Amino acid sequence: MSTMLNELVARLQRNVADGQPDRDEQPMRVPASAYADPDQYRREIDRIFLNSPVMVALVAELRDAGDYVAYDLAGRPLLIVRGDDGVIRSFLNICRHRGPKVTDAVCGSARRFTCPYHSWSYDTTGSLVGVPGRETFGEIDVAGLIELPSAVVAGAVFAVLDPDGDLDAGGWLAGMEDSLSQLRLDEYYPYRVPTFIDSPNWKLAADGYLDGYHIGYLHRNTIGTRAITNRNTYDFFGPHVRIGFASKLTPEFDPAAADINYKDYLSLVHYVFPNVSLSGGHGDTLMMSRLLPGPTPDRSTTLQFQFYREPIVDEMVDVAEQKRQLYEQVVADEDCATIFQVGDALPAMGDRHFIFGRNEPANQHLHRTIASMLGASD
Repeated sequence: MSTMLNELVARLQRNVADGQPDRDEQPMRVPASAYADPDQYRREIDRIFLNSPVMVALVAELRDAGDYVAYDLAGRPLLIVRGDDGVIRSFLNICRHRGPKVTDAVCGSARRFTCPYHSWSYDTTGSLVGVPGRETFGEIDVAGLIELPSAVVAGAVFAVLDPDGDLDAGGWLAGMEDSLSQLRLDEYYPYRVPTFIDSPNWKLAADGYLDGYHIGYLHRNTIGTRAITNRNTYDFFGPHVRIGFASKLTPEFDPAAADINYKDYLSLVHYVFPNVSLSGGHGDTLMMSRLLPGPTPDRSTTLQFQFYREPIVDEMVDVAEQKRQLYEQVVADEDCATIFQVGDALPAMGDRHFIFGRNEPANQHLHRTIASMLGASD
């Protein structure tokens, strides 16, 4: 029994009875240019993605020594790996000799990472362990992979993308750590490799994950069949937010019951600013979406992951694959197809604004947070 979850169920049931979600004080206008302006985009990359902690992986992706994930974020090629010593480290995926990536795979397991250019190789702790013709290079003992400040908190790996930056992951979570800990993120197992989904501006994608208002309309035939639209709870932790969705299939709730199946009553989205959405976590599945800003404001990539409480074996594959395809449909064919239309409309909007209602407090919070972080003096 979870006091936190019991309270969330009670709040959701009140919202359903009252016919309204948690609400902000006022509507909010956001300039359409906020999604398209190249200067703002460069400042977002610099001040938010390169100078703030980012959730770069889940421990569940790195269960065994040699397990790794690799992808590009904000112009930085990343490699996160569990070393043979059991420690999870984050590196720049850059060979110290001449700069190519030491792996092109998005995930896997390895004991060595070898640059394809000249075959320099590194072990799972980032140390340089192999150099053909080493005697011609002089003293290169310190030329290991460039390590980023990183730490594991609540089953997730956080890093700062500046090698000389400072990391306070617990402080950055601003109280969300307890809620994330209840998800027991380190107990999951990944299913397959992530799905890559093209998206427009990263904030348009983020707006979708933060929006409980569209579920019964855009997703009426998919996830909207299970969740009640526009009756959400919203809880804010610094820049982050937890969103509660009430289930349409809610049986009578007894908070004193010894064994409550909470997924019958609610589903949760934890949005960890700036770019990770964790959906679920109180049943047997978890969907993680990682938003990766592209080289220009009009493009990003969504990496979509499925996790399960136990490894997927043969007799479970069909069900797991059906769920994967469902959520790919929801994100790619419904969400992203729609927000690409928004992206296409931006030039025609000129200096006009979009509006977020009082019933969209998480979206308002995202844009206030970004404006605050960009408002710092140069």
